[in-house]
Amino acid sequence: MYTRVAMMLALLGGLGLLAEAGGTIVKSFADETVEKFNHLVVDKNTGRVFIGAVNKLYQLSPDLELVVSETTGPRADSSECSVVDCPPTALKKLTDNVNKALVIDYTTSRLIVCGSLFQGTCSVRNLHNISDVVQMVKEAVVANNRTASTVAFIAPGPPSPPVTQVMYVGVTFTGNSPYRSEVPAVSSRSLDPNKLFTIAETAVTTGTRMFVNSLARERYHINYVYGFSSGGFSYFLTTQMRSSQASPFISKLVRICHDDENYYSYTEIPIDCISDTAKTFNLVQAAYVGKAGSDLAQELGITAQDDVLFAVFAETDYSEGDTSSKPAASSALCVYALKSIRRKFMQNIKTCFEGKANRGLDFISPSHPCIPTVSTSFVFDLKKIFTVRTRRTRLRRAKNRRKLRIFQILPRR
Repeated sequence: MYTRVAMMLALLGGLGLLAEAGGTIVKSFADETVEKFNHLVVDKNTGRVFIGAVNKLYQLSPDLELVVSETTGPRADSSECSVVDCPPTALKKLTDNVNKALVIDYTTSRLIVCGSLFQGTCSVRNLHNISDVVQMVKEAVVANNRTASTVAFIAPGPPSPPVTQVMYVGVTFTGNSPYRSEVPAVSSRSLDPNKLFTIAETAVTTGTRMFVNSLARERYHINYVYGFSSGGFSYFLTTQMRSSQASPFISKLVRICHDDENYYSYTEIPIDCISDTAKTFNLVQAAYVGKAGSDLAQELGITAQDDVLFAVFAETDYSEGDTSSKPAASSALCVYALKSIRRKFMQNIKTCFEGKANRGLDFISPSHPCIPTVSTSFVFDLKKIFTVRTRRTRLRRAKNRRKLRIFQILPRR
């Protein structure tokens, strides 16, 4: 995420974003011994900065002074070991601990730190002093290698949202251990200290989790880019192949209802960015959900209090073949009103209720035609919906081209 050989974190003057003298850096933090900073979070209450890196964890003051530095690796580990023990034949070796998730739990003033060691386990640290390890949990949660993606964030979830909060986690399947089939691609995990990081709700065949099926998971890798919560739903932005067979990569929005204890509401829609010259930017690279300023809100037809998704997309670099997930050099910033995104999901669900689409995704479960459902009003029980394969989402640039390029969601004709 932050990539230089000697990583530097810079604090700009003025309002914290704009320097007083033409972009002058007034404060910085660097560690020449680390290759990369993987994740950075800022405590919204105190301004303290936390950084996760390979084998390192840092706590900085609001003005980037180093407060605490913790070493998290390397440690003796083997992919043949489970989270609780190792077979006698397992060959352990010193292995780097790559930070995979760094999340602040504001309700308990703790920092959740997840690394690639020991099948991708997590620990809980004191938010005021990261040297204080509150709890170590032997539960495989995140990706267990250097390159596979992980996205984690806290939002309302079962059993009693919005009172209860859970940690939503999206993980790329690594396949480097016999135990990885037990780690869901998407899950909601408990933050209750008595069952920390376990699946929040489980039943015989369902729960707050989604797996890529065993026939597809070795070849169908989902890359998780960003996650957020808005309007009673949690979302993940991903890049993945169009189908479970060899096919071009596209971007998708994944959505789960906060009060869904079985993930029946798990739904996906494709999302991309198409310029007015029909140039398609199909691979999402980074994103952020925030509020729109007055001008942008007016352009999008929303209020300044509504959520907006800002996303950077790239084109596919096809020099490595039609199924390449490598981004090309060109990119575009796209802006989406969450109201428009919710409307698109609802349109797709309505299409399924009308019997005009397919229900199911081939990398999760077999696809079946949607069954027409009679309803006197457009009020649906989302727990009766599983995954819906529907029309693609298309974006169009707003008419006022003198301002920031703004893209709105439209159905593809």
